[in-house]
Amino acid sequence: MRVRASKVRLGDRLLAGEGQAGRVVIQVRSRGGEVLLSHGDAETRLSGDPFVWVLRNEPRVVEEELPDTIWRPRGPRRTQPWEGTE
Repeated sequence: MRVRASKVRLGDRLLAGEGQAGRVVIQVRSRGGEVLLSHGDAETRLSGDPFVWVLRNEPRVVEEELPDTIWRPRGPRRTQPWEGTE
């Protein structure tokens, strides 16, 4: 996906050039018109807020129905002696 550099999130993978593996972003900082993306032992400095290509893990939505619970419904709550009666 293509996002502004300031919108890159922790865990996004920056897309690198051909044949190079992307690096996982571990920190995003904005300082005086620059965006600094830390990944591993390196940093990428971007002037302004340009678009960058990243791979982002999106949460999956499970469409199947879950099975019924094996637990029986609980009865009414027992009143404890220190709570008194109503």
